[in-house]
Parts: sequence; structure tokens; C-alpha cells
Amino acid sequence: MRNDTVMPGRTATSRRRRRRPGIAAVLPVLGAVLIGSGLTGCSASSGDAGDAAHDNPTAAAAGWPDAVPKSGLAKGMVLPLEAYMETYPESVSIRRAIIQLETQCMAGYGFHISLPPPGLTPPPNNDDSNMERRYGITDRSKAAKLAYTLGDENRTPPPAPKLSDAEIAVLTGHVAMKPGAAKAPSTYQGKAVPDGGCGQQAADQVGAARIDNKVVGQADADSLDKSQADPRVQAVITAWSRCMKSSGYTVDTPLDAAKLVQSLHGGGVSAADIQVATTDIDCKAKTDLVKTWFTVESDIQRQQIEQNQFALQDGRNRITAAVKAAAAVTG
Repeated sequence: MRNDTVMPGRTATSRRRRRRPGIAAVLPVLGAVLIGSGLTGCSASSGDAGDAAHDNPTAAAAGWPDAVPKSGLAKGMVLPLEAYMETYPESVSIRRAIIQLETQCMAGYGFHISLPPPGLTPPPNNDDSNMERRYGITDRSKAAKLAYTLGDENRTPPPAPKLSDAEIAVLTGHVAMKPGAAKAPSTYQGKAVPDGGCGQQAADQVGAARIDNKVVGQADADSLDKSQADPRVQAVITAWSRCMKSSGYTVDTPLDAAKLVQSLHGGGVSAADIQVATTDIDCKAKTDLVKTWFTVESDIQRQQIEQNQFALQDGRNRITAAVKAAAAVTG
């Protein structure tokens, strides 16, 4: 999942990375099954990273990105709402348990399928706020090599397992592996199939269906919009834009800076791309844009937390409960 197809961080043109929904956020049922089983093509082929999430769902496995930026202008920055978000290791832990339960359930119908483990095609970042690229790129050492790209353009997940029509029906409760597919028969060879298939049953057992990240996700999006409109942030954005103009680049906001780089739309990273990207970050450093924007947005998020404490804490509690249930399944 959070494997995390294309995110705002892929270039600086989008405001933030694609939200990693909790397993339940992609319901109705079929979406939960697809994500839980790795059949969306978002998982990979080896088990090491998944094992790390199993051993300690709050720790990052080898090769996973840091939860908090360790370099660049956003080093050490964590927005307050992150405390209420589902972490990548937690997501992997939950999905691993779901896959184990799905596999066991399918075996009861005579199907011995191998679903790829989660966590092996990690996203570029480990925080849902995409702190490293929330206000545009911030790490000069990376920009000097990758410009606005992530450097993973040639990385592809393994192919999804091929399932028969009968296996799809029992796993998903639908006749096809796509949203909106018709429901499959409620029995298979005389044995009742759970409503929503083995996938929904597995998600229910772990408690993934009770996770709802909409409140925190909306607050996260709102805080970015509100902070960008704040006069203090507008002032540093204007200063940054002038700095860019002095180097020959006409652009209004850091979130549009990647549009200056044409090769993002079909080619490698050029020296010109790198020049734009490093100038972008140098201007951010000169104007103190990242620190100012982060400070303003942090204040906004603290107000949001105060106003929505019950809903946010309830969401966090549901994630914690699902992680605990997942650990009980995987042992």
C-alpha cells in the first residue's frame, strides 16, 4: 500500500504525498482485500522488511525511510498531527497479519495461494505529512544528485500472483479483482464464503475495518492550506520567489518549482535540472522558508488537535488496537 504509488513528493509540484489510508479507508470491501493481500502490485518479493515490522511495528526496517528527516532544511521536523497518523511500520504490521489470515482462510477452501508480503517496496518517506518535501524539496545533497525526482523511477514491484476465478471469488467475495465488481456466489463447493470473502474476514479480525484516517487526513490538508495563506508564510514565499528570480527562474511558490524542470516529464536528470533544484533549496535556506512555514503550520495543527481531540485520539486508539491484534495473529 503505502507503497505508495505516486506521491506528491515524487516532484515538488504536489502539496503532499498521497495519504496512506488505513486498511479500512479503502472500503468498500474489495479495496481492503486488494491492499491487504498485496494484489495491487505494491509489495515485493522478500520477507526481511515485513519481518522487522512483525518484530517491532514501531521500528523501521533496513531500507525503509526515516520517520523524521535526518538531513536537509527539514531535519528533525515533526508536525503535531503525526502523533495521530498511522505509521508505515504499523501499516505493514497490520497488512502482514491480514495476509496470514487470508492465507489460512483460503486453505480452508482448498486454495494454497502465496500472497507477497508487505513492506518490501517502501515509500520515499515514512511520515504521512511528507515532511521532507512538504514545502517543496529541502535536502540539498539529494537535490544535487536527483533534482526533483526520487531516484526510484526504474524500481518496479513484482507481478501480482495469478489467481483463478474461484480463488478471486473466495478471497474477495466478488467475481473480479476490481472496484465495482459484482458479488460472487455466497458458497463455494457447498461451503459458505464469508461476506466480502476471506479478505474482509481477515480485515475484520484484525480490526482494520475500524481504522478511519479521514479526520487526521483532512486536518493535515487543511493545515497546509491555512499555513500557506498566513501572511508570515506568504512573506517568505515572496522572498523565495525573488531569490529564484535573481537566478533567472520565474516561479511563484516552492510547490510549483518542479514545473521549471522539463525532463521530469520523460528523461533523466540533467545538469540544468540539478541547478534549478539546488537554487531552489539555497533560496529556501536564505529566506528561512522551511522553518517559518513549519512553525506557522505547527501552531495551526496544535489548534486543530485541541479542537478535535476526541476524534483524533479515537482514530489513534483504533490504529493501536489493530496493531496489537495484528501482533497477536503473527505471534
